[in-house]
Amino acid sequence: MARIIVISDPHLSPTHGFFWDNWCRACEMVNRLAPDAVIVTGDLCINGPDSDAEVAFARQALGRLKPPVHALPGNHDVGDEPPGQAADQIVDADRLRRWQSVFGSDRFAFDADGWRVLGINAQLLGSGLPQEDEQDAWLDGELGAAARPVLLALHKPLFLQSADEREVTARSINPEPRARLLRRLQGAPVRAVISGHLHCHRDVVRDGLRHVWAPSTAFLVQEPVDATADNVLGILSVEVGNDGVRVELVDVPGLVPHDLAELKGHGRYKYLRDMPVCPPA
Repeated sequence: MARIIVISDPHLSPTHGFFWDNWCRACEMVNRLAPDAVIVTGDLCINGPDSDAEVAFARQALGRLKPPVHALPGNHDVGDEPPGQAADQIVDADRLRRWQSVFGSDRFAFDADGWRVLGINAQLLGSGLPQEDEQDAWLDGELGAAARPVLLALHKPLFLQSADEREVTARSINPEPRARLLRRLQGAPVRAVISGHLHCHRDVVRDGLRHVWAPSTAFLVQEPVDATADNVLGILSVEVGNDGVRVELVDVPGLVPHDLAELKGHGRYKYLRDMPVCPPA
């Protein structure tokens, strides 16, 4: 079987280095495990939508990983799809160009022991941008050609509890783009969807499709969106092959479980980017 390590939501910054030590420890663990590939499911940055330096810093930080790395953007990298968490950081063409000028692409496809592994930009889903149509066409082509099982990765989960949720939320893909994506997946051999964004770990099957939430390496939220989710830091080990897919939560010794509310002074600062400068040590 091929092993893929999934890292999510490291939230790196050259000016706000709260989570840098956690990142370094996670990279050391990944390099010891020596997987065939690494996927980073978004939010590499804290203020990527408005900072060239931050996106460049995140790209440089990936150099600590020895295996091949496939990175996807999150809302803290290219902005959010509407309505988003912050009205002043909605995804747009300039923010996408910033990411692509540094990372080369916001999606990927590669083979792993008889599986096709696909990654898409979740922030385009429901954005209404021309790049959303381009990604849809690319995904249709990949899924239409897929005779092998498929693993799909993206930043945001498709939903929280069920595919028929009607709430418009920044926590998951919203109802209309979710329905369009699910229609695309239904006719294809997609076996599992792996996402980040929620800073907790959960592994469930809904309507025959496995949905796995990857934990963050950076910080915890006070209350996970699902009481059954594991409120932990860590990384995922994903093995794919003839026997199917195996997913394991991997503890990374020494990760500091930063509490987001405490870090922001329990309301003193709305966003991490608003806090006083604190470069990585």
